Amino acid sequence: MKKVFISLLLFLVLVSTYLGLGPFLALYSIKESIEAKDSNQLSKNIYFPELRANLKDQINLSFSDSINKRLNDNPLRFLAEGFADIVVDETLDVFLTPDGLGRLMDGEDPSSIIRNNKKLEKKDSGVEVLESIEFKYQSMNRFIVFINTVNKKQIRLHLDRFGIRWKLVNVILP
Repeated sequence: MKKVFISLLLFLVLVSTYLGLGPFLALYSIKESIEAKDSNQLSKNIYFPELRANLKDQINLSFSDSINKRLNDNPLRFLAEGFADIVVDETLDVFLTPDGLGRLMDGEDPSSIIRNNKKLEKKDSGVEVLESIEFKYQSMNRFIVFINTVNKKQIRLHLDRFGIRWKLVNVILP
C-alpha cells in the first residue's frame, strides 16, 4: 500500500512539473525550430490561424489610425485603406516566417523587421536576451512572455494550452 501511495505521489509530482514547465518547453522548441529554420517543428508549437488573425487585427488598426491621422478629410483615404489590406497581408508574410519570429523573439523592433532591415549584430548593447524577458501565468491556460526590445518597447507573446501542449497564439506588438 505504501509503494502504491509513493508511486501515485511521484506520478502526480512528475505530471504537475511537466505541466508547469510546458510553456518553457514550448518556447524552447520555438526558439530551436527558428534557429534551425524548421517550419514543420515550428508549426507544431504555433497555432497559425489564430496568430495570423490576431496580428492582422493589430496591423490593420495601426494602419487605419495612421491613415486617419494623415488623410482625415481627403477622399484618397478610402483608396489608401484599400491598399492597406494588401500591405497587411505582405507584412504578415514577413512576420510569420522563422526569421521574422526569431527577430521578434530576439527583441528586435517590429518596424525594422517590416522594413526588412538587416538584423543588427549584437554589440555590447547592454541588453542580453535572457535578461530582457519576463513571464507570468495569466491563468491555467494562458502564459505570457514579455520581451523588452532594444528601443525599450515591449513585445508580448501569448501561449495558450491545447490539452497538455502549449502553442503561441498571439504576439502583441508595441
